[in-house]
Amino acid sequence: MNIYKIEQDFDNYKFFVFKKDDELHKNRLNFKGQSLANEWKGFSLELFNDKRKKKDKRSEDFDASCYFSGCLIVNKRVSSLFAKKLSGQIEILPVNVNENTSDYYFINVLNTVNALNTEFKSNEEILKMMRDNNSDFNQKNIGSYIIFRDNIFYNNYYCTNEFIDFIQQNAITGLKFTCAGIAK
Repeated sequence: MNIYKIEQDFDNYKFFVFKKDDELHKNRLNFKGQSLANEWKGFSLELFNDKRKKKDKRSEDFDASCYFSGCLIVNKRVSSLFAKKLSGQIEILPVNVNENTSDYYFINVLNTVNALNTEFKSNEEILKMMRDNNSDFNQKNIGSYIIFRDNIFYNNYYCTNEFIDFIQQNAITGLKFTCAGIAK
């Protein structure tokens, strides 16, 4: 079974970035799959504008944005779909776009598992495996999860073909998926 990293479709869609004055985003590197609902204040986001391009032909009409690994932002329609499909596995937390409460939400993936097989591997081998998208995942630890974090590399969101099929069946735009390795 292939395992994929969830990423931004930069070629076709614009995307959200953190506003410069947003302090919360600095803590996102500490999000390890723990519940954030009680202390959540909401990211402050804005649409990225490339000042080097006179005309950016990428679409602003997207359902999901994932510019930063482990920072999946979705619109209201997708948040409802995720709430049904991934009940108990995610938190759906509001974000602010251009300093206003928006119809976009941060998806906090709560499924953190010992997904990567790092046994008998040096740190160099593990990092090479990650860089080369040739990781060895533990299928038994992933179980029935279709979206999850690894307990070591928790800043990435990983998914299975079933999650990708769900995205495609619901015509969710803005994301792409890169094969990160194989679960055995």
